[in-house]
Amino acid sequence: MVTNRHLFRHALAALRYHRRPLLAFHVYFIILAFSLLSPVSGWLLSVLVNLADASLISNVDLARFLISPAGLLWILVSGTLAIMAIFLQHAGMMLIVSHGRDNRFHTAASALWRVAHRLPRLLRLAGIQVFVQLLVAAPFIALVIFAFNRLLTDYDLYYVITEQPPAYWGFLAIMGAASVVIAVVNGSLYLRWVLALPILLLEERSPRQALKRSAQLSKGARLNIGALLISAGIGVALLPILLALVFEWLAKGLLAILPEFYSLLIPVMVLLIITYAVLAVAVGFMGVSLNSLVILKLYLRGQGRHVGLPPDPEPRQVGAMAWGIEVIVVVLALAQVGYVVNSWNTPENIAITAHRGSSLKAPDNSLAAIQYAIEDGADYIELDVRQTADGHLVLLHDKDLLRLAGDPRDVWNLTLADIRALDSGRRFSPDYEGSRIPTLIEAIDLMRGRAKLYLEVKTSPQSPGLVRRVVETLKQQDMINQTLFAALEPSVLREAQRLAPEMRTSLLVHSVIGSIDGQPFDVLALRDVLISPARISNVRRQNQEIHVWTVNDRRTMSRMIDQGVDNIITDRPELLAALLAERAELSEPERLLLRLRNWMW
Repeated sequence: MVTNRHLFRHALAALRYHRRPLLAFHVYFIILAFSLLSPVSGWLLSVLVNLADASLISNVDLARFLISPAGLLWILVSGTLAIMAIFLQHAGMMLIVSHGRDNRFHTAASALWRVAHRLPRLLRLAGIQVFVQLLVAAPFIALVIFAFNRLLTDYDLYYVITEQPPAYWGFLAIMGAASVVIAVVNGSLYLRWVLALPILLLEERSPRQALKRSAQLSKGARLNIGALLISAGIGVALLPILLALVFEWLAKGLLAILPEFYSLLIPVMVLLIITYAVLAVAVGFMGVSLNSLVILKLYLRGQGRHVGLPPDPEPRQVGAMAWGIEVIVVVLALAQVGYVVNSWNTPENIAITAHRGSSLKAPDNSLAAIQYAIEDGADYIELDVRQTADGHLVLLHDKDLLRLAGDPRDVWNLTLADIRALDSGRRFSPDYEGSRIPTLIEAIDLMRGRAKLYLEVKTSPQSPGLVRRVVETLKQQDMINQTLFAALEPSVLREAQRLAPEMRTSLLVHSVIGSIDGQPFDVLALRDVLISPARISNVRRQNQEIHVWTVNDRRTMSRMIDQGVDNIITDRPELLAALLAERAELSEPERLLLRLRNWMW
């Protein structure tokens, strides 16, 4: 009897023997996946967004689209494409091991041909699995949505995240239980169907027959199969983490002991980066290959005999195709290196924006936070404005006063006198007991001539006319040219542009799917996870600035500076100011060395 340990050893032995063609196929497939499958998913999304007449700029827009018929269709199709990509890669590696040759170019290119020949059946197999698993998960997802609507919709979302009321923990408990059930049910389905792919490839069965045959072969052994796949997956997942930790430790150690001689340090760092990149590719290749080969060996163990590859003619030009792919690999690698090097030639005149003032030192949006931000060197101070029941403009992020003052009433149901009667500082710290929520005019008076205003306008159906009132106030205070008018909704910014064409506008982008090109605003302000060199280049071509929020650690700040953003929004303006001052003292070789380190780690 073949035990799990012996099976895993057999998979490792097959990986060692076929490593050359497997690695070549791995590289080929990554190129094809990124050049073909990703654009198809993006194109489909654009079509569905246009058909649904949707906008995917804010998190609200994103949520609405994802639960719409068009959004659900995109999830289904994109999920099928993702599963299909995994199937295609596993299929190619299984075919290579079953092929018996060891010529890396010929065998890998032949595997690509054989995978393409079976593409319709692989697509149907992926579609069936994705559809059934989504169908099984649907009731539990609906339960989570229902729990969210019943427990959390009456609260301001920021209050829920920061204060974590009992309803928050109740929702997490329901979501956690539903997630466990989904994982168990879909996990059992995966184990039931885990052998369907090698059955489809090696027995030339239809997708439905392969799924049925997999259920028969895996019956009585699914717990054992699950234990093997989980243990192998954990081991493979730990390898990239260990690799990153080792190279981080090695890089820090070398920088600490080597002399300050940059003609030596820079080549050493480049060598480390190249070594790390090669090993990272190798680790990723090992993970994918072992997963494929373990599943293949499980199938062969279930069969109790070796199953050879069925006859399948291949094109005569397979060798030429292999060399053509090699040329593409080299060209793309050189282009990537050139792109990275050119992307480093960026200025470091980054503007500093204090997020709601220095909000880690004083209550956010308070006069004290504004004063601290000015002292900390902020160029802009980001503030949130809302409207009271009697039409006054006050600085408040949440829709209610629960987080700041313990009062659950919404701001549009309170007069300015009601709000002034509340203590908005004691919950932050006893040092700020007696603080009051300021008006927009009070903030302008404090910061005039000392910092510019980055004003996020918090609109709601309960506060009609808010944009017009804000613009009128900025005009009366002669602050139009000193204000960057910001909002999450493009419609709010278009109204502001109509009322004050000379005022600069910033679209705050919380979540986005697809392209955000063509937005008619001066600034795109993105969360740090949305920033990429490609997106920055696109924004630059539209003559827009790109801002990033909310960045509070040195490493991410440094990485954003290296990528060339124009403005960093942070809760710690003093930290960013100190970092920019340090970088300004560096020589060009020192700055290059720092960028190399930040680019890799």
